Amino acid sequence: MTLQTTTPDTSRHPGLRLMEATAAVLRGAPVMPGDVVGGAFLEDEAPAALAANAAEQAFARIDALQTIDSHARTAAGAAGRELGEVLTLPDPLREAVFEAMGEGQRWKFLGFGIRSLRLPVAGGGETQLLRIEPGANVAEHDHEGEEYTLVVTGAFHDGHDRYGPGDVNVGRPGFSHEPRAEPGEVCYALAVSFGQARFGFPINLLQKLTGH
Repeated sequence: MTLQTTTPDTSRHPGLRLMEATAAVLRGAPVMPGDVVGGAFLEDEAPAALAANAAEQAFARIDALQTIDSHARTAAGAAGRELGEVLTLPDPLREAVFEAMGEGQRWKFLGFGIRSLRLPVAGGGETQLLRIEPGANVAEHDHEGEEYTLVVTGAFHDGHDRYGPGDVNVGRPGFSHEPRAEPGEVCYALAVSFGQARFGFPINLLQKLTGH
């Protein structure tokens, strides 16, 4: 396992304790959940006679709804795929994700191919789960305070080193990097940060304007 600088003291922050618990499961090679089986039950209906032009009406409706149906299938497929990804996360992290969603938290867009979900963790700072599509990258940035990032699935390279499942990347003020997910698997990473990331222009201007 690659560990940059020192291991965080997990006794001092709930987010870091969650990180340690998640890393422990990764080191133990947990058994992943089985395939999620879904099904639908058909209700009994009394037979009814079809109109003479029933087939034409049906095809007309299909044509009219084709575009909407295509978008719906795409959205449903994406939602199902991401649910499947969440179900394979280590138990401690998966429970925290479900708790966050139960409290109304939603995935936030951070950039092309990058989203984050804020987790309900006390203790100051911010604890979030990052989802990074293969090949997507976080713009180069420095740090106002310490930032700990545990790779859960996939891998990324930040211009200094490569980090795979179970590896912890530690960022401190003065440490600038540009994490980029490797091709192949979606990269999920658990991040605990104390202070905002410090981006260069023009992203820093956008941060000032939006307050994020």
